[in-house]
Amino acid sequence: MSASESSKSQNDQSTMSGAPFDDPRADFILKSCDGVDFRVFKIVLSLASPVFADMFSIPTPSPECPESQTVHDKLPFVELSESSKVLDLALRHCYPIRSPELVESKDALALLEFGRKYQVEAFIPPLTCYLKILTERDPVSAYCLAVNYHYDEIVEAAARSCLKLPITKLKCDVLHCITGEDYQALVEYHSSCGAAASAVTLGRNWFPTQRSYAPCPACIKEDTLHDPTLLRLPNVSPPKSAPRCLWSYLHRSALLLAHHPSVEAITKPTFVFQNMNCRHCSHDRRADLLDFSQLLGTEVQKAIEKVPLIRTGGSN
Repeated sequence: MSASESSKSQNDQSTMSGAPFDDPRADFILKSCDGVDFRVFKIVLSLASPVFADMFSIPTPSPECPESQTVHDKLPFVELSESSKVLDLALRHCYPIRSPELVESKDALALLEFGRKYQVEAFIPPLTCYLKILTERDPVSAYCLAVNYHYDEIVEAAARSCLKLPITKLKCDVLHCITGEDYQALVEYHSSCGAAASAVTLGRNWFPTQRSYAPCPACIKEDTLHDPTLLRLPNVSPPKSAPRCLWSYLHRSALLLAHHPSVEAITKPTFVFQNMNCRHCSHDRRADLLDFSQLLGTEVQKAIEKVPLIRTGGSN
């Protein structure tokens, strides 16, 4: 079978895409790698992409030429490397119709790659909006996509949002998008934030001076946790003893923050009250400890905000 016969056989086996890419008035066909024909209007894609504009400017053989490999159903065509799913998603974002909502990170990845390959600037606003939403829902994916496709305004926000996850959970389906150096930068940032946050629990210069933490006679305990070198304010006199639950809370917070530097993680009531099991402590002590956790959370947030995200590598 000759090359032209083979091409003709493949063309005959093509499947037509659904609306709006089955319009008989279209003047060009884009063929996906899995054999689906998309009938498109050159003017629409030329306005959206300079790459398509250049592609369409190349003279095509006459439709009357039966041996032509670039004419199908009397329309010029080109075979692309994208699948029909990717083409359908991308073209719907190029056309003046309602664009489909991006739900999964792999769809955003496909659109980002299509936008970069074909230089579609119109993709930037919806993808920026999506990445901002993804920063809260799946921060590791947001970080990877933002790094790889140079959405620099998203990178740091996504890295900070990754602090809501333990360091062992810094995984996602699009991790392959970034270099080892960029992933290492994220891990090191997370680890540095953990060290800074955990260190807050060892200081006492942030302890409230107006509130008394009088110990319960049944659960009095000495403060053996603090680091004297962190006590920089001479006028602050932290309690030398307090209810056991307070020291327990600080100790547990130090351990948790080291690998999960999240204010939310240490201020959840279920975590705060975890070891509050003294039957003699007043019920008011719970409110005191919850207020104390909010104060600790404020100091932890201040410490985290001082940690820079340093990227030594870079994705393509």
